[in-house]
This record gives sequence, C-alpha cells and structure tokens, in this order.
Amino acid sequence: MICSILQPTFFPWSGYFNIIAKSNKVIFLDDAQFSKNSWHNRNKVLSNNKKKWITIPLKKSSINTSISSKRTDSSKDWKSKIINNINQNYSQCKFYSNLSDLLNYFSMIEDNQLSEINIKIIKFICDKLNIQTEFILSSKFKIKALRTEKIIKILNNINATKYLSPIGSKDYLLKDDFKNKTKIDLEFNNFTCKPYHQKNSKEFIDYLSIIDLIGNVGWTDASTYVKK
Repeated sequence: MICSILQPTFFPWSGYFNIIAKSNKVIFLDDAQFSKNSWHNRNKVLSNNKKKWITIPLKKSSINTSISSKRTDSSKDWKSKIINNINQNYSQCKFYSNLSDLLNYFSMIEDNQLSEINIKIIKFICDKLNIQTEFILSSKFKIKALRTEKIIKILNNINATKYLSPIGSKDYLLKDDFKNKTKIDLEFNNFTCKPYHQKNSKEFIDYLSIIDLIGNVGWTDASTYVKK
C-alpha cells in the first residue's frame, strides 16, 4: 500500500495532486508546526505575466502553533480579495467556468481553521480531477515524535508498504537514515511542470497554484496532467 504524508497547503501546485493521485492513502499532517511565509496560507498565481501571491491573513499566535490551530483573521474581508484577484487575472481564460466552480466552493467555506480550509479545497479539487484516495488526519494518531520518527510511526499505524515522499523532503529523510529504520520502501516523487498554454503569457511560467492549470486547460485536461 502506497502512502504519502502531506502538510495541508493553500491551493497547492500540480505536483501536490500528482502525489495524491499515486497514493492509496494520504495523511494530512495537520498537527505540524505552522511556518510563517510558507505555502500553508499562501500560493502564487499569474498576474501580468508575473507570479503574484494570494494570501490568507491569520491571527497572531505563538511560534509553536500547529497548522490546525491557526485561525483566519476575520477582521479582514480576505476571501473576497482573493477571489477578486483571481477573477481579474483569469476571467478571460478559456476554462474560466471550470475555475469558477472552484471559486464558488471556496466562497462558501465558513471554517476559520486554516488546515480545514486547505483540506476542504484539496478534497474538492481531487473530486473534480477524479482522484480517489483515502484521506486521514495525522492528529488522530496523537504521535509526539518529530520528523522522520513521526513519519515512520504514522506509516506503521496504517500498515503502509511504501512511502511516497515529496522530493523536497529527501535531504532530511536520508540524513535521518529512514531506510535503515524501517522496512517500508521509500520513493521520492519528482514531478516536473510540463508547459501548457497560459493565456497572455509570453513564455511558460511554472510552479504556480493549480488555479492556473484549471483556468487554462480545464478539469478534464488538468486531471490528465497531474496524473502523468
């Protein structure tokens, strides 16, 4: 059984969904420590041929706050701002109606818990991309270990036989000697953004939120793209 462990991020990029599509089970690491200026509450879209951040403003908290404990700043109309930003930059795209489905769903999410907002968006996108897998919250295991030790304990809890890891985790997993601490196979997922048509873009700009892919190619081709 192939398992991946992913931190719930805001409107993730295509490679995030590629890992999900290859996994039988996905563990959302919702009890991981929140990182300021990370993908946890922001991502990039295309604006005037340049990358531009869309960001969820959050209430201040201690440095050790988990993603699941972070709350949105309700004093700001951040959701409308994000939706208007996306509309301004993608309303002329060929598959804007597909993107509009996602934005309508996003607008109706009433949760103020960061991890829940991200997870709901991810699950909605997976459903539209016809990606079927089982999702589990890491917080349900109540594991206090850190880094590789925590990953191994989670994998043992669900009887995983292979761990499909993002390539960005390679250095610390090898440094922590993952392969000699468990019999679970380790594979690194190295997804590359292949060029696709981007409206009003002179040259292909990669590693954007999946918002860009959906608006430019639609749900059907986006499904094929992330499953490559």
